[in-house]
Amino acid sequence: MKGLRQLNGSIASPPYTRGPYTWDQRVAFTQGASGLGVQVYKGSDIWYVDTHVTSSGNGKSWDQAFKTLTEAVAIAGSYDTIYMGRGYYTEAATITIASTQRGLKIFGPTTGGVPTSNGLSSAASSDHILIIDADDVEIAGITFWCLTNGKDGIRVGNAYDGYNNWIHDCCFLTGNADNDLGEYGIKANATDDCVGLLIENNLFYFMSTAGIAVHATRATIRNNVVWSNAIGIDVQNAAGSRAGCTVIDNYLIGRQTGSTVGIKLAETTDGYVFVANNIVTNFDTLITGDMCEFSQVNNQTAADAVTYKQVDASP
Repeated sequence: MKGLRQLNGSIASPPYTRGPYTWDQRVAFTQGASGLGVQVYKGSDIWYVDTHVTSSGNGKSWDQAFKTLTEAVAIAGSYDTIYMGRGYYTEAATITIASTQRGLKIFGPTTGGVPTSNGLSSAASSDHILIIDADDVEIAGITFWCLTNGKDGIRVGNAYDGYNNWIHDCCFLTGNADNDLGEYGIKANATDDCVGLLIENNLFYFMSTAGIAVHATRATIRNNVVWSNAIGIDVQNAAGSRAGCTVIDNYLIGRQTGSTVGIKLAETTDGYVFVANNIVTNFDTLITGDMCEFSQVNNQTAADAVTYKQVDASP
């Protein structure tokens, strides 16, 4: 395969031996391929998006890539995969993944939630960047530039009770630390449930209301880093039977005096919330939980990020 080289520089030829290999050109995966931590389902389609193409093609290869993510999502079906090339994408309006697009996967060009000049934003002042109204969706490797006042990077369950969505290795940024524009990096909506939502290994910077807000059954929030001028993680399960939210292994940093709450648990939470192994620092209030059924275990908290103290377990 052209562009496939062993690390010693020789061209690999059939039958291909085991790696390691490196790619020095763009690679298009055949249908049914798996590896690199991603799986493409047999019988599904793969779509390519590259903002650098002169004009949109049919989306079936890098050379014929769509120019916008909007075009790819509009044509993608259930369990399809979308690959985004490097670049900055300003979409004309909110991108919505509909209930008919179960299992859609969108992979951006970055890993580990590393912020880059690449990314995705919305040109319209009234829009969230992405809405997930489907089940089993996976979003990874995208930097979301949340530049619209009062709007979100990703809204989950905007008009649909979604199941088992996964958002990981993304970054959520505002214009700058003193001009916090986006309202939430990720918000699981209060109206429609988001059962089994998993938010992990993301990076959030200075959203105007909260980095993460969830109102969901069995949501798990883990291994995220949240810098905040307001609330770090807001568990809003204040109505309905939405038990089993887990908040573990997160790092939450308040930027300045006036940062309200590191982890905020609604006072009328219905069901159990488990909060464990988080580091929360420099907020006016570190962890709240009055009147709700929750446990705090082994969280480290400090006003100055230097001296930590243990938060007692509270059944």
